[in-house]
Amino acid sequence: MSAEFAFGPVEVFVVEFDGDAPDAGVLAAVADLAVSDTVRVLDLVIAVRRSDDSVQITEMRESASGVISELVMDLEGVIGEDDIAEAIAETPAGSGVAILALEMRWARTLASRVADAGGRVVRAERIPAPVVNELVALALGAPAQEEV
Repeated sequence: MSAEFAFGPVEVFVVEFDGDAPDAGVLAAVADLAVSDTVRVLDLVIAVRRSDDSVQITEMRESASGVISELVMDLEGVIGEDDIAEAIAETPAGSGVAILALEMRWARTLASRVADAGGRVVRAERIPAPVVNELVALALGAPAQEEV
């Protein structure tokens, strides 16, 4: 019997940015990954803290601008009100967060094959890219790169 999962593991990314929207290049990168079938965009929410400390929330299905209008959100609502409140809580006025739920398409295949072999994934962790690069630089004796 083959385990065929409809969805693979989902990762939620919270990206902080200055201003009222993330850079178009970031959204284009997400669109490129979706088009190449590397990830499936499940949900995307933008929350911005205004100068009066109020928060503006935009569910990306409500926005028909630019690159995002081409993305299909497969499970809108995965990112809930509590997730948004937690993500924006420490964000200063004049900044915002993009909260993105992505299914890792490659991992769906891996998860199916692990299940077929009688295994169970009981834990998975992600080490952020800046941390990995800093550790590698230190191990190689090179100066660590500055975060951009």
